[in-house]
Amino acid sequence: MYDSNLIKLEFNALAIRDYYPSNEQPTNSLWVYEQVFRLKDYGLNSLVLSPTPFIPKFFKNTRKFYKYPTYNKNIEKYKGTYVIRYPYLKLPSNYFLKYNTLILNNIIKKYLNKINPLIVHAHFGRNGVAAIKECKKRNIPLVTFFYGDDVGVADYANKLSQYYSYLKMWGNLFIALSIDMRNDLINMGFPPEKTIVHHLGIDLNNFKPPSQKKENEKIIFLCVGRFHKYKGGQDCIRAFAKLSVKYQNIQLRIVGDGPYIDHLKRLSTELNIKDKVIFINNFQMYDPRKVVLDEMANADIFVFTPFESTNGMKTGTPVVLMEAQAMKLPCIATDHAGISEVLDFGNSGILVKQRDIKQIACKMEELINDKEKRVILGIKGRDYIEREFNLDKQIYKLSKIYNNLINNK
Repeated sequence: MYDSNLIKLEFNALAIRDYYPSNEQPTNSLWVYEQVFRLKDYGLNSLVLSPTPFIPKFFKNTRKFYKYPTYNKNIEKYKGTYVIRYPYLKLPSNYFLKYNTLILNNIIKKYLNKINPLIVHAHFGRNGVAAIKECKKRNIPLVTFFYGDDVGVADYANKLSQYYSYLKMWGNLFIALSIDMRNDLINMGFPPEKTIVHHLGIDLNNFKPPSQKKENEKIIFLCVGRFHKYKGGQDCIRAFAKLSVKYQNIQLRIVGDGPYIDHLKRLSTELNIKDKVIFINNFQMYDPRKVVLDEMANADIFVFTPFESTNGMKTGTPVVLMEAQAMKLPCIATDHAGISEVLDFGNSGILVKQRDIKQIACKMEELINDKEKRVILGIKGRDYIEREFNLDKQIYKLSKIYNNLINNK
């Protein structure tokens, strides 16, 4: 733990992100952690303010809450970054969004008074809304990152949009992850001249594909994620089931957890493919990241099939697709939201229609039978990620953006 008096000495930036990575859940928002950690190389030392819902002890170990971080009013050091997980009583945002925003505003005000940063970067629109008034009062540039559920016509984004007017007027910069997301922001009334696309990036040093792919007895399909209905795991399973009778030497490995995982398990049983579908909850293992990397190194084909929800909720630019390509895995993914940008608009991976199980199965079968294409797509994917989603390059670009805002405020 670190004394709060150190705040005035160490930090010239404030990052705001609930669910910042923690010992309980090291895979949360890794891209935010990487930004905070790497921006130090360019003179921006961020204190991370991560407002954390108060979870009573008798709920903490239940399946729903075991991944939540532990709150802490003191500064803690997390893998070279400094974070305060300030506790608050969070109510369901669908009904109490105004209350939650006011609470976050008061927490942010408390720490702006302590460190008076040169810049604030708020991750997700709700945190930009909570920070804007205090940033404007102090003439501190505010950069707001948007990620998907806070943009467009989805129910939650619509609720948030009622609070976006002040942010649109006074926020200094709005960052979208893809062209599709930027268009959604502009359609919501965000000023085009202050709305840009900046890609996330991954540390390619952490992704070392095998120099020579070992021959598996089976063709292994891999699907990784935190599974809810719109992640589309059920479509991947149904497509796989269409092939399982014809091809005895295939296996589907599903890595992750989430509210929809039990449904996916029941579905694999109903489709009589339970013996060919392996579920792995990496979140309950000592090193969740290593599990994913090991599975990617051993897999033959990566499949990711999310779809737009009935109420307009979209995904962003999935980091897991960047990681799979960095591991030279040929990827099949739905043409949805920013996914096409991650797959170089179909040049480094195969794009399929949302919910088109027949087409998904067709492309899976194509790669089963075409090893050369798997190799070519793997090489193209790695090259594309090195060019467009390389963390070193993206952090350098971001540092220039931040320093321009600071110098011109």
